Amino acid sequence: MIPRLKFLPSWAALWSALWALPLLAQVPIPPAQLAKLPPALKRPVDFKTEVYPLFKAACFKCHGPDKHKGKYRMDTREGAFKVTDDHGPAIQARDSTKSAIILMAAGFIDEMLMPPPGGKPGESDPLTAEQIGLLRAWIDQGAVWPDGPIAEVIQSVRFEPDIQKLLVASCAKCHSGATAEGGFSVDSLERLLAGGKTYGRVVVPGDLRKSSLLTILAGKDEDIPKPEAHRIPEKSLKQVEEWIRQGAK
Repeated sequence: MIPRLKFLPSWAALWSALWALPLLAQVPIPPAQLAKLPPALKRPVDFKTEVYPLFKAACFKCHGPDKHKGKYRMDTREGAFKVTDDHGPAIQARDSTKSAIILMAAGFIDEMLMPPPGGKPGESDPLTAEQIGLLRAWIDQGAVWPDGPIAEVIQSVRFEPDIQKLLVASCAKCHSGATAEGGFSVDSLERLLAGGKTYGRVVVPGDLRKSSLLTILAGKDEDIPKPEAHRIPEKSLKQVEEWIRQGAK
């Protein structure tokens, strides 16, 4: 009779433990493709005033304090630096080319574009080349995430870089050019603030209650035909609200 080997259970336990570990196989990206990444900004980047607000605006809807899609969150240092099962570290300090959040934001990982595309303008816009460059610079500079809570930082919202493209995408079909319906046009800040012949001024800088544009863009103005057709995504509406709150400049 062959004696029972007492060490076998320990090997079995070790084997089971190894299989239980996540597979940390990062999908390799060809160097030629990595060279197409937007370049990192050539200046120091501040986490509290630049990086964290970008995370909050672009990522918290799915990866914030209330929702952890894919068991990943970006509102805490521990969560943000997680090593993913399929794509390696989400954030690899001092090497943005090996950071999954950069590769996903650039669309380099199949079917993993982050933020994911939405169905309407402004609903889930991809990061711009400058924003990716900002994140790359932060990571390459060491990905420093300070201890303690991050204070709220109010980002400046302006018409030309932020609001105009949103309104043009949603409203220009009817409210642009010399034949703009109701005389209301989104072609420029001056024309937008002037209002139209039908409803007068719809934006009162600094006063959300008197700015009827918000009611229109929320799809709740029952005085206009098909109010729902004027509705824009909530994310975009919040941005217009903040622009008006800051003085509609």
